[in-house]
Amino acid sequence: MVLAALPAHRHWREISCGRNVMTKNCDHQDGADLPPEDKMGFAVPKTPAHSLMLLNSYMRTDLLQHIHLRLHQMRDASEPGSPLHHMVKSLERVIDTYDGINLFECFTRNPFHIDPDYDFQQEQDYLHDIRLMKHHLKCHRRTIKDLDRYR
Repeated sequence: MVLAALPAHRHWREISCGRNVMTKNCDHQDGADLPPEDKMGFAVPKTPAHSLMLLNSYMRTDLLQHIHLRLHQMRDASEPGSPLHHMVKSLERVIDTYDGINLFECFTRNPFHIDPDYDFQQEQDYLHDIRLMKHHLKCHRRTIKDLDRYR
């Protein structure tokens, strides 16, 4: 919930964390100029290509390159499976590699982010990207489960 808008994309934001509520000053855009249907990258991806578009646009670190790297490795090795299955495997590998070890110092800002003026904060953005990838992985697994019901 935005408490008070300030000029030049600065605002006070109230963030609810369970029962605790903390107020934080954010220097980046509140998303007002971004496509609302994208839900800041947390929309339900309709296809693997839609997922990549959302991840390219809303991941804040260059952790993004590891998703693409793994997808290209699978393609080049002619691994069996659909693009949806490849996307799931790629997300699983990246999440399994980087979740919980906080290597945020090793990553820089995502040059493809939809808002080129966002305030890059390595540790918070690294954790954001892990959450975003987990969201996409959960959505893709649900899609696979739904498709398997019709086979």
